Amino acid sequence: MNPTLLVGTFDLSMEEPRMARESGTNLPVLSGGTLCPATLFDGQTHFGVAVAVKADGKESYLMIPDATNITKGQPVYITKPVTINGEHLVAYLNSKSVSLPTSPDIAKFLDTASISCDAFYFSKNERDLTPAEVAGWEANHPGVTKPADNKVDEGALLMMFKLKFSEGLIGALTGDAHLGNLFDITGASLRVLRCRDSSKKILEEYAALLGEE
Repeated sequence: MNPTLLVGTFDLSMEEPRMARESGTNLPVLSGGTLCPATLFDGQTHFGVAVAVKADGKESYLMIPDATNITKGQPVYITKPVTINGEHLVAYLNSKSVSLPTSPDIAKFLDTASISCDAFYFSKNERDLTPAEVAGWEANHPGVTKPADNKVDEGALLMMFKLKFSEGLIGALTGDAHLGNLFDITGASLRVLRCRDSSKKILEEYAALLGEE
């Protein structure tokens, strides 16, 4: 993957739904078919940043296509999942003289665990509540004179984290292989999602990006 093509050109901004609705509009397109955000063609200077991140021998990029307009809906995201293996974490902590549990079972558990950030996409696009929205809020909150915040964030947000145990959590902690074979925990996942219907296509495109080889 060439990060240069992605900085300021991969259209995962809040502009995308609006551009899609403008039928007949000629949008700039790269040779690969990628739409360029219309906001980049306003005669102003825009700065895009791609930060290479490497973990467990695999490389990802932290992308900031338009660093000057993050608060106006331009996104920050990673291009590939990032995984930290427990054995590498243990080796690092040992190299820094960090005290770790002395139990061999705990040590084995750490060695067989991995922590990954499978997805990270963040955009911020605040707007003021409309009078109708304020009235609806007040109707649903009798006795309260006004909302604590008169703004709403319509930016898309997706974060996915995964904790995986290659040999099973219960078996590793108890040291009882028979118990582990009977019943064990092999991982856990956490997902944080904020998405309005207008942003659904944005996250679908992002999911497709994560799946590219």
